Formats: sequence, C-alpha cells, structure tokens
Amino acid sequence: MRIAGSLVFVLIISSFAFGQKGGGTVAVGSQPTFAALDMNGARIDTAALRGKVVVINLWFVNCPNCVEEIALLNKLVDDNAGNRDLVFLGLAASSKPVLEKFLAKNPFKYTVVPNAQMIILGKFGLPDAKGGIDVPFPMHFVLDRTGKIVMKEQGIKGVDAVRAELAKQLR
Repeated sequence: MRIAGSLVFVLIISSFAFGQKGGGTVAVGSQPTFAALDMNGARIDTAALRGKVVVINLWFVNCPNCVEEIALLNKLVDDNAGNRDLVFLGLAASSKPVLEKFLAKNPFKYTVVPNAQMIILGKFGLPDAKGGIDVPFPMHFVLDRTGKIVMKEQGIKGVDAVRAELAKQLR
C-alpha cells in the first residue's frame, strides 16, 4: 500500500509541467464525476453538485505556482461570496496532515479535498507518449451546471480565465 501511494506521488511529480498551455488533461465538454471527503470529512460528490457551477483547482503544497496563486484564488472566492450556485473545490495531491500544517499558515478558501491523487490522475490526467500520466499543476477547471467542463487553463493565468468563465456562467 505504501509503495502504491509513493508511486502515485512520483507519477504526479514527474508529470509536473509548468510550460504547457492548457496541459494534457481531460477535454472541455467531458464530465468528470467523483466523490471524496473534504478536510472536515464532508462528502463531496460532483453528481450531487449538478445545477451549480463548480470551479476546480488541482494543486499540492510543494508546487510554488500553486502556493503563489492562493491569494488570487481567495479573492475570487471573496468576490463571489454568498452565491449559492457556485462551488470552489481544491483537489490536493497532498496528505491531510501536510495540508493541515500548510493551511494553518496559508489559508485557502476553496473546499480542500486531501489525498486526491487518484482523482487527479484518474479524472484529470491523460496518458502521455511515454506511458506516464500527464497532469500539469496548478490546473483550473470550470464545470457548468450540467457538470461539463467548459473551461480549463493551467497556471496563474488560469485565475483570470476562471473569472471570465464565471461571468458567462453566472449571468
């Protein structure tokens, strides 16, 4: 079990890609479904979120760009405070104990899902030409009210792309 967890982490780290535009992740128009527990033990199920716009951020605590954009993502949450038709999810490829320590010093206003490596790899990663799985970090997705991906963008520029897509989705 420990080997499998380490292997997943190695796959994620080895797939770390700063330079790819849009990344090699799941396509716009697809419907990634998953269920997981957030940091507080509450169940998150994308099927149950249908009817809401969902913003997803893929990240981990040792990703410099992921950490750098947290302030911008928190502002995005603040700018949309009170909108019950909008959900912000941070799928973290970090363990709950590591996240607890990190989040105590670096508050993140998204609903954070710890230990999300398998969701990230299985739902948002695609095999690359070498047989690995490509998942660039940080990566942003917006799901429309039907659960379909309507926007994906990698990196800090993804925050502006999310903001623009939310303006369309929440009209």
